[in-house]
Amino acid sequence: MITFHEKLRCIGKAKKKERKIRKLVEKRKLRSLKYYCVAFPSNKENILDIYNMGEFLFAHYRKDTSEDVHIIGLADSRDDAAELVREIIDEVYRESGTFDVERYFTDAGDHLSNP
Repeated sequence: MITFHEKLRCIGKAKKKERKIRKLVEKRKLRSLKYYCVAFPSNKENILDIYNMGEFLFAHYRKDTSEDVHIIGLADSRDDAAELVREIIDEVYRESGTFDVERYFTDAGDHLSNP
């Protein structure tokens, strides 16, 4: 299942197209594969994952039994996605002193900023 965080972060042109991109992902109608999603890590060894929207077309993500993907950011290029990851990690470390992004977003949502 693919879900979006309530305080979704967007960078670059994705800021203006947030609603459109969300609908494309939710309905798996990914006409444009140029967008990228930043999500909680699928592997606990990672801090965050970056997905090209095209990955969500694979059967693995289309099944109800697939692993959960919780999207916390949208970008319109791989470079912007990497910049967004950097911004998120900087904020998490500055505010919590750790790199536990998932805990930061789920346990203390009331302190999240929305740049």
